[in-house]
Amino acid sequence: MSNLLEQIVQLYPQNNLMVSMESGYNVSGRDGSLIPDNAANAGLLQLTDVQGTAQKAVSICRIASVRVIGAVYNNAISYLPEPTPTPTGYGADFQEAIRSYLPVGTAGVSANAGGQTVGQGTVLRNEYGVLVLAGDNNSDPTFIATCKIESVDK
Repeated sequence: MSNLLEQIVQLYPQNNLMVSMESGYNVSGRDGSLIPDNAANAGLLQLTDVQGTAQKAVSICRIASVRVIGAVYNNAISYLPEPTPTPTGYGADFQEAIRSYLPVGTAGVSANAGGQTVGQGTVLRNEYGVLVLAGDNNSDPTFIATCKIESVDK
């Protein structure tokens, strides 16, 4: 998630984010920065208000999804490759199940975590560890940590 957040901070500096936590708690604001500022070591996402004043900082490992409000999906976003060797066990089985159940182009998807809907739309990307949903014309992209998904509807 920190790899994606680093790119979101760079590519969508003027957009508000809706961050849904695995607990069902939501927080919104502009994407400020990662703390510390190195994505490889980041543990927190700092959100700001429209003036750039730091507001809440949220734990990256507890983020279920991040929606970029009023934006169009940016094709410049890159994703980490599938880990090698490929993990085994429940987590790996779940990743494979999500990837086969929701191929790119699947419309009308609703993903739930923390007792709430954390993303809705059409599947734009289904990468190892992250599902990207968006609305019409690839609007309001939502980046969902697949390991946080509790249920999906399509």
